[in-house]
Amino acid sequence: MPKHEILIPLTTTDTEEIMGNIYLSLQELQWNIQYGGETSLLANTAISGSKGQQILCLINEEGLVVSSEMIHNEVADVLGKNKKNTRQFEETYQKITAQTDPATTETALYELSLLRIQTIDKIEVEEREAAEIDAAMNLSKSNLYVTYGIIALNILIFIAMIIDGAGLFTPNALVHLKWGSNYSPLTLTGDWWRLISSIFIHFGIIHLLMNMYCLYTVGVYLEPMLGKLRYLAAYLCTGLVASLVSLWWHAGEPVNSAGASGAVFGMYGVFLALLTSNLIPKKVKDELLKSILLFIAFNLLYGLKGGIDNSAHIGGLLSGFVFGYGLVWTIKKEREERPVNWLLPLLVIISVGSAAFYLQQNKGSQTDRIALLKELKNSAYADEEKLNNQLLQFDEVNESLQKVLNEEGVPFAELSVLLSDSGVALINKANNILARGKNFDISPTQKEKVNLLIEYVELRNEELLLLKKICDTQDAAGNMPELRRIRTLAYNRFGEAVSK
Repeated sequence: MPKHEILIPLTTTDTEEIMGNIYLSLQELQWNIQYGGETSLLANTAISGSKGQQILCLINEEGLVVSSEMIHNEVADVLGKNKKNTRQFEETYQKITAQTDPATTETALYELSLLRIQTIDKIEVEEREAAEIDAAMNLSKSNLYVTYGIIALNILIFIAMIIDGAGLFTPNALVHLKWGSNYSPLTLTGDWWRLISSIFIHFGIIHLLMNMYCLYTVGVYLEPMLGKLRYLAAYLCTGLVASLVSLWWHAGEPVNSAGASGAVFGMYGVFLALLTSNLIPKKVKDELLKSILLFIAFNLLYGLKGGIDNSAHIGGLLSGFVFGYGLVWTIKKEREERPVNWLLPLLVIISVGSAAFYLQQNKGSQTDRIALLKELKNSAYADEEKLNNQLLQFDEVNESLQKVLNEEGVPFAELSVLLSDSGVALINKANNILARGKNFDISPTQKEKVNLLIEYVELRNEELLLLKKICDTQDAAGNMPELRRIRTLAYNRFGEAVSK
């Protein structure tokens, strides 16, 4: 947290006199004095409900150390509040030291002695409450290895996908499909594993960072409370159900869905179940419950905007809430020394069984699967997208060429000029486009397509030359059989190319 510290030289060695002046200075500034020790005072600058800074005054061998620190998750002290606080304190302390009479100091020291007694009582209460919270939530007796492991796995997969061309900020849908995103034409035709793999895949760095931050925030509490096995099972099962709900919700219009947010919402659902039970002490439960509800409400509302799979969020949240109440019961039984070992496997079996049943009842089209897998296979080549752009240009040129070659009702002389000028230029342009595409890094199928189109253009060129001969000789009837043959061959080549 942002912090600023100063050292005030002392003019006396009388610790109690110094403490009295510190106490009076804090009162003069109207800061809330919270704790008092033999050589230290802790206060807060908060006034009228505002978020203040924490002020610590500590006497040591060098002098009086005064620090001001932001304690409300601020990233930076943009307005310089900490520096302003320490300067104000120093000015007030110097004034108090110079002006205070012995009677005022004696009154201050009496009030300080009462504060020290209150501080001891507060510390004892806080220690008891901390012990009670720790006993309930197990925060000091567990690490976050599973949470860190999940985060590390997500980051490693994201880096590997970036290397594969997924896009740091703008996602590449084909790469995400290749790595296992949840897309019904594939998930419902055999790729059942996408229900799980999709929760480790993210659409860009912002998507990843937001999900991992939210996971860590809830994991700090949940992993110690649940234990590693239950925590991991809850994460995977709620993520599975979230993916399943996404499939069901988008059954009419498939979406390419991925991200840990369904599983993360599942963990918040589990936490919500714990917070609505009596497992967690009320002192921390109420504040945490407010934070969790605010998080859920904000993210569900934010999820209403386009491009966010809110159905996965809702599916994860509801399944997590149900899963959580099952875990609440098992934890209570454990504390009564009557462990229930069958419930966790049952919850896992229900989650997996529901997914298996849905997949069995909602099988997709194998035709769509084959077409999509073909597209994914082609996406492994670096210049597939460039070739698609070239072929779009070719389509425009080919459309113009066909208009010239199929021109009707034009006198022979005029048609001959049109073929010599526009026709030849379009043939050359089409050949240049295909020649560039032939050198691209593309799949064997696409190379074959380009070669067929080159043959098609050669046939179109033969057609053009024959039409020009007809124009020059004005003998349409004698050349018509050859013209029909060439046009049939050209039509067939083009059809073969389109089918690739």
